[in-house]
This record gives sequence, C-alpha cells and structure tokens, in this order.
Amino acid sequence: MKLIFLHGLGQSADDWRDVINKLPTANTLAISLFSDISHTDSVNLNMLNKNVSAILDDLKEPYILCGLSLGSVLVLQQAIRKKPLLKGIIVSAGQFESPNKTLLTIQNLIFRLMPKKSFHNLNVTKRQIIELVNSLRYLKLKDELSKVTIPSLIICGSKDWINLSASKQLSKIMNQSSLKIISKGGHELNREQPGEFAKAINDFLTANYQFPAKM
Repeated sequence: MKLIFLHGLGQSADDWRDVINKLPTANTLAISLFSDISHTDSVNLNMLNKNVSAILDDLKEPYILCGLSLGSVLVLQQAIRKKPLLKGIIVSAGQFESPNKTLLTIQNLIFRLMPKKSFHNLNVTKRQIIELVNSLRYLKLKDELSKVTIPSLIICGSKDWINLSASKQLSKIMNQSSLKIISKGGHELNREQPGEFAKAINDFLTANYQFPAKM
C-alpha cells in the first residue's frame, strides 16, 4: 500500500519530509503540484486535479491519499471519482464547499500585495496563485462526498479556526470517517507538528489496514 502526499498552497513536496520520516513505511510518494506548470499556463482546481489524476492513473498498486489544505481539496476530488486502487484518504485542514466570500477576498488582497519574488520558490506566478484561489469559489463537493465509503481520516489543528468547523462537518458527512483534532496545532500541521501528524496517520493505518506499525 503506497501513501501519497499532496502539499498545501505555499508549500512544496519537501514539506512532507518530516512526517514521512516518522512513518513505519518507506512506500511513500510526495507529489509536487506545481513542478510541471509553465508560467503561461492557466492554473485552477480543475487543472491541478487533472494533473494529479494523470499521476495516479499510472499506479499499479493500492494507495492512500493524504493532503493538507489545497492538497486536501484535491484528495476529496479524487475520492468522489471512486478509483478502484484508492483505498483510503487522509484530509488535513480541508474544505469541501466554497469558503466564505469575505475570506477569499481578504486572501486575494494579501496575495496581490505580496511582491512577485515571494512566489518564485513555488514555481508559480502571482497571477496564477490568484487565479487558483478564485477557482475555489466554485467548490461544491458535499453531496458527492456523502457517497464515499472508503476509510477516511479528517485532521485539523485545534487553533486552525478557519478550517475547524469544516473539518467537523466533513467528518459527519463522510461514511467510515474519523476525526482527529491535534491539540495546539495550527494550519500547517505537517510543518508545525510532524510527529503528531505522523502518529495520527499511523493510528489510522493500523486501525484500518492492520499495518504492523508502532510510533
């Protein structure tokens, strides 16, 4: 069983390193969401979802998807496709419906005020990030997620006020889901508390897939 990780906006695949190093399996893959994107490309959720799908469709073994923030949205989009090799999902700080319009407006304003050089390490431009954030306005997965039956772990930091309510709602919507609130955790749990994040993953794997794992 392969564990596949999708990072958040403002992160890279390397941000999963500390979590992966604390897991009992070496069968992992952290996908870089923006590595193959040209600065002239249009970037939105549908485009990223197609790119992730192309990678996953090449796999020949069962896998579990784990994502944080933007990565979680992509994980949820994959889950509703009912792929036969997808055996479970782990969602941290995930949204399943369009976020509050005021929040999106504020987030857009922040990105517009940031200097262009701030986006260089992400391999995307300011324009592309703003376009991607705007595409969240059309997110609507609630009805389809209620039909997902694979094991699901919903994770959120206790101090991640923006995503805490959505995480609790998501755990009620999805069948075979469990909710893990990490004490004193913020939004980027893979960076802030990789040990606790890895433990939550390990417990989920042990409970649902009989992984011979100890933390």
